[in-house]
Amino acid sequence: MNLESPATLANRNVLVTGIVDRQSLALPLARELMHQGATPVCTGLGPSQGRSDLSERAREHLQRTFESFRETVADRLGPDVPTYACDLSNDQSIAGLVDELGRASISIDGVVHAVAFDRTLRALQSVPLLETSREDFLECMNISAYSLIALLRGLVRADRLARDASIVALSYIGAERVVSHPYRNVGVAKAALERIVVELAAELGASHGARVNTVRFSPWSASRAGGAIPSLEAAERDAERRAPLGNATPAALAYEVAHLLRPGVAITGECRAVDGGFHRIA
Repeated sequence: MNLESPATLANRNVLVTGIVDRQSLALPLARELMHQGATPVCTGLGPSQGRSDLSERAREHLQRTFESFRETVADRLGPDVPTYACDLSNDQSIAGLVDELGRASISIDGVVHAVAFDRTLRALQSVPLLETSREDFLECMNISAYSLIALLRGLVRADRLARDASIVALSYIGAERVVSHPYRNVGVAKAALERIVVELAAELGASHGARVNTVRFSPWSASRAGGAIPSLEAAERDAERRAPLGNATPAALAYEVAHLLRPGVAITGECRAVDGGFHRIA
């Protein structure tokens, strides 16, 4: 898919979360934002405030993860793209990110929330919801849903969120219905995320003239997150066969996200579907 787009996001800083490596779904989103003139400000998991309880082994893992994230951004987006370490599950880490943005005099005009984590999917056989522990459920909800509230609260309180900002969170059809592959625990979290988006659209629209939307994307197994979900490749093939336009591509997703981030687009509180029409026939 070759989509040409004008530089409609010129002079806008967009905070992009969720880049881990070259297969990350957030990476083509950031590239499209740059194509349309925006400056992506990328955050990745790494050493940050609020994580003093970690073991030495965990610290080394975080450092390697952060270095891989920075190398990916520099290689695919350019060496001048700002990168920051941030654990979105931790308020102190978010505060540290916001402080760094303040010191760099960076105001955020847009946010892409592309993070999720579900420990119950990190196995060949996923855990049924009835057998999901309280700890795993709350961890998934914290990272996959509540982190959007925490991040935006930090930006607002520090006056780092522009008055006409636009926020886009990534979701999936599994937030609404039982799907053919395991998505139980994170599906509940994504449903919460979509409801959070509606509330934040009302609150931030009134206080900042800001827009908050969700985009549901097709099943995509090429990313690390998608590759961890059992049977997702089969769901991807099924969607490619049954969807009127076939399975959507990351390029199509990036184009829609960039559209929602444009200034002057009077769309908020919406859940858009970029899935080739699969949601209408599934």
